[in-house]
Amino acid sequence: MLSEAVPAAFGAALYPPALLFVAFLLVNPQPWKRALIFLAGAVIATLGVGFAVVFILQGTGVERDPHHRTVPAWVDLAIGVLLVGAAIYVWFRPPRGPKAATERKELDLLGLLAVGLVMYSPSPLYLAALHAIAKAHAAVLVTILSVLLVAAIYMLVVEIPVVAHAIWPETTIRAVTAVNAWLGRHGRTIVVLAAGAFGVYLIVAGTVHLVTA
Repeated sequence: MLSEAVPAAFGAALYPPALLFVAFLLVNPQPWKRALIFLAGAVIATLGVGFAVVFILQGTGVERDPHHRTVPAWVDLAIGVLLVGAAIYVWFRPPRGPKAATERKELDLLGLLAVGLVMYSPSPLYLAALHAIAKAHAAVLVTILSVLLVAAIYMLVVEIPVVAHAIWPETTIRAVTAVNAWLGRHGRTIVVLAAGAFGVYLIVAGTVHLVTA
């Protein structure tokens, strides 16, 4: 379960736009308050989708024998195709420049919450992590803790800067700027490789399950 879910979550966590947006919030007035509102939106979207997807997938795949419960193989195939498609799209998509700072300054607290909700709508890699949790059909408490862990990993690029800024404000700004620049150079390649690898794995696994069923 976690052996598949955690790597996928780390791949999903490589999200340069979120890091760039957090860096912008931290160098403007009321950084702590505004960053927490943005993080709240991300948490609502991430956990809401996480619990919904996991329990819905488990509900669709439960068989009478509790020892042979599994998510249908077509879900493996669907998510695998989605991941490969996302990898191809990201690889060929032209780089997008950052939004103008003037547009961001107009956001009120409700707007920041909405941005968090939208930016952390589920990515293909996050869906793959949730899918891995759902396939395990572990106890309810274990499933809940697994979703919480995967969601926390998914939001690392927001969580770490916000916490660090409260302790080392100036150092955090320099570090976030440097990391964001590195992700700008290498983030696309890492995301493409991670999404492509998990996608191929799920396609093969789903095909094998359908053939041998």
